[in-house]
Amino acid sequence: MRGRKPNPTAARQLAGNPGHRAFNADEPAPPPVTDDFDVPPDELADQPAAQDYWRQLAPMLRRCGQVTAADRGALLALCIEWARYLEARTNATPRLVKTPSGYVMPNPWLSIQTKALAACMKLWPELGLTPSSRSRVKTAEGPGPGGDAFDAFDQDPPMVDTDAADDGTRTH
Repeated sequence: MRGRKPNPTAARQLAGNPGHRAFNADEPAPPPVTDDFDVPPDELADQPAAQDYWRQLAPMLRRCGQVTAADRGALLALCIEWARYLEARTNATPRLVKTPSGYVMPNPWLSIQTKALAACMKLWPELGLTPSSRSRVKTAEGPGPGGDAFDAFDQDPPMVDTDAADDGTRTH
């Protein structure tokens, strides 16, 4: 497919529909996840760093409503790649190593580190874990600390003195 990746219908509904294009009414809606989603899956049993990352991300994403049961694989892949990145990061020093024949070459862990981080950078936006992807997601926790999402409309608008602002440079 050419062009931009299409946004899911739920994201389009939250962002508004300035083009007034029809929403996809047939788009499947995976079931929301339950509290047991926060427990790291068995696939991560031999990777403590991946389990720690799952314990950090899963509750946060579940509370915000950013993951469903269908996103389990993407989160699993992200945790595995993050653990791989952390392991490669600790093993990537020194930056240059000598082979048994005396040839100096870059540490092979540098390549593993770079590839794991690249995989994470592709998965983070998919799960709403970057600032730009998060700005398009509405949380399920309500209007925020003020309580009412429409508090800003209860205040009088600021008054602007149009005579003082007119310096003669405007064109009519």
